[in-house]
Amino acid sequence: MPTPRTESREVCSFTSGQWTGKPGEEAGAAFGRFSVVGFVVCLILMLFVPGLRDVGATMLFVALFATAFTALAIRAKSSSERAFLQRLTGTVNDVILELTADRTQQLSADGLRSLLLDGGSLPLSVNGVSGLHLKVIPQRSSKAKQDAKPKADAVITTRIVIAATPPDYGIRSFDRLLETATTDPGFNSAAS
Repeated sequence: MPTPRTESREVCSFTSGQWTGKPGEEAGAAFGRFSVVGFVVCLILMLFVPGLRDVGATMLFVALFATAFTALAIRAKSSSERAFLQRLTGTVNDVILELTADRTQQLSADGLRSLLLDGGSLPLSVNGVSGLHLKVIPQRSSKAKQDAKPKADAVITTRIVIAATPPDYGIRSFDRLLETATTDPGFNSAAS
């Protein structure tokens, strides 16, 4: 007996530039960049504020400057990613509701976030019949595949798809029953 063929349709897709799930991941690099900028600002301010000419005051100014701007940058990225995740959750929930007609199978933003970070699939049922899955499929860009070493800044495109596998007791079972009934000589004589 052949295995059932899985059909899939893309619900939506996004890149790692739109949502990473880890907005604070590059905090160290951002702190380093803001430290350099803070030091340059401090050098300029030393012309007007003699108190900043002390090494301790300069280090304190640079540390406070870098910390404040790093926190603001992380907060801004976190806010934009949260808004993107809310829109994505709405899109996915609309598709789930359209397919299953069951609001209890819809996802919360945290549920979708964990599904995106962990990967894998979420089984869904339509009128109690299984065979429908919401799947997350991450893909690296083709340029990143060509490089010998994977780069940390490679673009990852994540696709969210609905995959449907017909159940074993579905149409094929009915087709086999119909075929048996029409080819069985005892069934034909009883019907006539």
